[in-house]
Amino acid sequence: MSWFDAIYGRPGRGVGPDEPEKKGLARFAQMLGRDFGQMIATNFVVCVLILPAALGVSLGVILLNFPFTLLAGLLTGLPAGVGLLLMADCALRSLSNDPSPWMYRAIQTVRSRWKTALPLGSLLITLLGGLCFVWAFLFAVLDGGGQYPGGAVLVFLGFDMLVLAVGGSLTMAVLAAVPPKEARLGNLFRGAGHMLLLAPARSVGGSAVIMAGVAVLIVFFPVSTFWAILFGFWLPVLIAMQIFFPALRQLYDIEVEAAELPPEPDAALTEKQKKAARRANWWHYHWGLVVAGVVLAASVVYVIHGLNTTVDPDYAVAVVTADTLPDASAQKLQTELERYGEDRNRDGIVLVELNVYTWSADAALTDMNSQMAGATRLNTDLANGYSGIWILADPEGFEEAYGALSETLGEDWESRLYSWTDVPALADADLGSYDTAADGSSSQSVQELFADYKVAVLDDSSGLWAALTAPGE
Repeated sequence: MSWFDAIYGRPGRGVGPDEPEKKGLARFAQMLGRDFGQMIATNFVVCVLILPAALGVSLGVILLNFPFTLLAGLLTGLPAGVGLLLMADCALRSLSNDPSPWMYRAIQTVRSRWKTALPLGSLLITLLGGLCFVWAFLFAVLDGGGQYPGGAVLVFLGFDMLVLAVGGSLTMAVLAAVPPKEARLGNLFRGAGHMLLLAPARSVGGSAVIMAGVAVLIVFFPVSTFWAILFGFWLPVLIAMQIFFPALRQLYDIEVEAAELPPEPDAALTEKQKKAARRANWWHYHWGLVVAGVVLAASVVYVIHGLNTTVDPDYAVAVVTADTLPDASAQKLQTELERYGEDRNRDGIVLVELNVYTWSADAALTDMNSQMAGATRLNTDLANGYSGIWILADPEGFEEAYGALSETLGEDWESRLYSWTDVPALADADLGSYDTAADGSSSQSVQELFADYKVAVLDDSSGLWAALTAPGE
């Protein structure tokens, strides 16, 4: 007897026709073992439908662009609503022991409820994006002033998130459970209210599970992408729907099919046919685990490959300018700086990371989106003390906005700045020029642009500035 037959070929204890329905963790394990493949497949479809919302809304939040965030939420929330409906329906199907093929039921669900799922998804994603924007904007503003939000503010924002989680989770659960003819937004909101009144603890508890799952995906995005593909949606949704199910069952008379009894063994099968049947049976219930294992293994290989191939910089230099410095010009400056560096981390490569921030104290000189994005990244750099050398187009405006120069260099910070033209290693570097007109009729010399810039050395522990200003350089 092979190891496969020894493990999976033994008969189980069987399931009696009058055996009571499992509850709690046993019920969850039963659904997981029976429908795991369908959960994974549905989860993948949901990931595809929600991906535009994740990218669009996160981009708006990163850029601190509120109109873009709202527009992205409104548009990308449409397919996201269908995805959330599919996940809730898949969990409900498992809870009710529905024997119909999952793909057939998914198609029928979308056909009968898509008109309601689209606006509901748009509403929920827009509200979620708006709250995320408020969080990001608040932290960016306070961080710029060296402050942090108080406990009352955090509690208020957290409560808002919980309210959205309760409303969104209950309405989506009701959409999956309500008869198709009653699948209208008004009925969903009323049904969610009835659930909250009927079972407040279950409603809040299940919604808290959803909120925790969404929080993990948002906080750790984009690293959480692998988690989202494997477990990110089906796991919290299945747990939440199991918590909601008694209330849904009572409100909408959901029937739970009796567990299907296994057929009597066919004694006429040969030993070879029995082994084939056992393998087919194992594959039927475990193919999802195999797929998940392959994806997980690929993810681990990807992470390990990234860790082994990522080159860490030896130095970090920041350029703060109102002009948009092209990548080619930034690369030339980076190459010139690397000539004076050393391989400090012993990885065989001298690498200077040049962080170019498009920012000006006079916001009219820059594009609004570039200004906000530059300010956000610049704040992070200063807070972490990442860049040691700062090349500044407007040191006075920089100091007025951030106070970093006086904090590090002292009250006489102006006298401790270096002019770009006073450092031969910088002033004599061949940085080329770039076109400022689409037709190439005018260009800007990088050296002429930097001629009036000042250099602030906030941290020279790396030794790069000493190498740049060494005698003979």
